[in-house]
Amino acid sequence: MNDLSGRPKLLVLLTYGFSVRYLFSTGLVEMLADECELVIGLGFQDETLEELATSQGLEVVYLPEAELTHDYRSHRRQMALVHQRRMASPTSAIEKLARTDRTLDTRTRLLGRLRVLRDSLSVTRPGGSAAIEGADDAAVRTGSNLSDFKNCLDSVDPDLVLSLTPYHDQDALTLFAARDSGIRSFTSLISWDNPTTRGRFISRSDKFAVWNTANAQELLRCYPELNSEQFVVTGAPQFDLHQRAELLEDESVWRKRHGIPPERPVILYGAGPRHLVPSEWRLPLLIDQWISDDLLPMNPFLVVRRHPADPAGPWQEVGRELRHGVVAEPWGTGSGMHQSWPSEDQTKDQMSTLAHSAVHINVSSSMTVDGAAFDRPQIGPRFVPGLDRRDARQVRGLYEREHWFPVTSSGGLATADDAKQLRDEIATALTNPSARSDGRIKLLDSLLTVNDGRAAERLVGEILLFLRSPEGSPETATSEAQSGVDY
Repeated sequence: MNDLSGRPKLLVLLTYGFSVRYLFSTGLVEMLADECELVIGLGFQDETLEELATSQGLEVVYLPEAELTHDYRSHRRQMALVHQRRMASPTSAIEKLARTDRTLDTRTRLLGRLRVLRDSLSVTRPGGSAAIEGADDAAVRTGSNLSDFKNCLDSVDPDLVLSLTPYHDQDALTLFAARDSGIRSFTSLISWDNPTTRGRFISRSDKFAVWNTANAQELLRCYPELNSEQFVVTGAPQFDLHQRAELLEDESVWRKRHGIPPERPVILYGAGPRHLVPSEWRLPLLIDQWISDDLLPMNPFLVVRRHPADPAGPWQEVGRELRHGVVAEPWGTGSGMHQSWPSEDQTKDQMSTLAHSAVHINVSSSMTVDGAAFDRPQIGPRFVPGLDRRDARQVRGLYEREHWFPVTSSGGLATADDAKQLRDEIATALTNPSARSDGRIKLLDSLLTVNDGRAAERLVGEILLFLRSPEGSPETATSEAQSGVDY
């Protein structure tokens, strides 16, 4: 115990803007601060966020920027291939296709392919994977500014480090430094897709909190040195917000603020990042045209939420073309996808928009889970009009990623492979909103495990239980959500 009061000191890493909602809006930080000396390790400069933390009596330190050498980046690419081979998930190839930058010139693309070929040969040669993996710790120590993170840890002197995004470089190096320094760590994954869509964790925590048992199984598959006793299932703290009636604005006030006509049912279209869903703007314009042509029942109104990773300009142009809709800003403030975070008012607007919209549409987005939490019909287009063969394959592939299997198998999501199917599904959702309701319940059960508004409370309990357990001893206690679950 490093605090003079005898309370344990907990360093909470905050390197991703949307972790703010997870930590602050849910009350998780407040509950932890009641029992611990809390220090927030910020990964980016943000005076407003710093003021938010200090106003609650929390200490704030800024984490060093991660510095990685060329040799280490080369090693990390090879380790990523080792990791993907072990993970054996369809997600890897699908994500690679979606993230390929086709704007690069021919020479750059050729050099990139040669680099991939070289890395693949290094991994697949006899003994290659074992040699690369065996050199990993040394590569981190010699190829990064790990000493800066050790110095940061020394200045804080925590009893435990909590990470939500262990795949971020600042988190990863802090966790690695903690392990070297004999400081225990606890990882609570911020999303159910993290085990298969994010990169390899260079340092594995002593304890993991996950949304569901499938997440635990995925991590055990990816990191064979882990064991089932290192996992607890808590559900998803950010979904506690969906249970809070005080976050729902009166519908008439919400409609007036967004310029939505009264009485018209709302179709919420949640846009994805443009590198994943090329030319996605064509879909909301198509729906708008159907409304104009009176091809959809009940004369709906379209609200399009652009993705926070995308620039506003192109979507503002879409907004000018819409005759029966508006384009809403994403629920985040600040610059860039990784550093923006929702204010209290924006969180309230998010919950209200999810609740007051009659139908939700998105292309393989986590907003499907948000909408299912309000039992609203969910529709997933597996197409965008006018795409070439490669891009069309990319969009379809998004639904074949491993973390999406529970969504598609639940029966809670209606997918559409062409315009006619999409129009028919929208019409059904507007006129029969209870259709697929059982599937939406199944979707939530499979992903969230327990959706009772107490996930943050369960997570705090598990963190404190681990923090107070004898150092170095395996934790055997289980939470309510984990009890009786086999990994």
